[in-house]
Amino acid sequence: MADSSRIKLIAVDMDGTFLCDNKTYNRQRFIQQYQALKEKGIRFVVASGNQYTKLKSYFDDDFNDIAYVADNGGYVHDGQRELYVGEIPNSILARAYQFLERLEQVSAVICGHNGAYILNTASAEDLANANKYYQHHEAINSYGDINDTAIKIALRMPADIHDAVLAQANEQLGDVLVPVTSGHEWMDLIMPGIHKAHGIQLLQEQWGIADHEIAAFGDSGNDMEMLEKAAFSFAMDNANHHVQSVARYKAPGNNHEGVLHVIDYILAEEADNDVLNQIFGKSA
Repeated sequence: MADSSRIKLIAVDMDGTFLCDNKTYNRQRFIQQYQALKEKGIRFVVASGNQYTKLKSYFDDDFNDIAYVADNGGYVHDGQRELYVGEIPNSILARAYQFLERLEQVSAVICGHNGAYILNTASAEDLANANKYYQHHEAINSYGDINDTAIKIALRMPADIHDAVLAQANEQLGDVLVPVTSGHEWMDLIMPGIHKAHGIQLLQEQWGIADHEIAAFGDSGNDMEMLEKAAFSFAMDNANHHVQSVARYKAPGNNHEGVLHVIDYILAEEADNDVLNQIFGKSA
């Protein structure tokens, strides 16, 4: 059985997992942990549906070796160089744009290699959200104005229509794009096989790290593949029940520094499977 003292890679989702609801984290605590992780040769990977530049904005030069699996696996950076850029083919984009134009109460952000793009007819609230979540974004007149490689499509909608939109996306686009939940109001359309686990696999191949040497943390539907892949998978206490059903362990919630709490145990020399099961094991 895998031993947590042999963990070589820690992968964390951001919103609802590493970050508190106010989009902050305990920087002083984490910088001490990060230095200890580096001393032990443990890689730290941020795996999120967010844009690379947005993710990087949470960490300054003290964290210059962090790797990023951004846009739900559509973009991978190993901390030193760009490793992978996904692409939605134009033929699939054309179908997706037709689908988007038929939706009501749904705002779309086209996430590209160089930036993010939202129609200038979007509501003031949706434009403000684009400004909040995307460091580089642009309001456009039409989808035809985009001159960039599209990596994924992010959708925002009222929570009460989320399941209906998910069903429509599966029915009308499911053969070419995979709709994944990334929060009660959010959904991503991504290429089949391009998810967080895919991005982590690319990093594993570069660093020679096996699945049984990975700890992963998540709270939402776009974390499922990553949690299924990692031997040490942690669902946050605030995670939905689907996520908790696939994760092996349950960490304290994102507003209680759950990820940092578990990292302390991973760093402890005496931490092993029995310890993790005793403290973070899920009740039957």
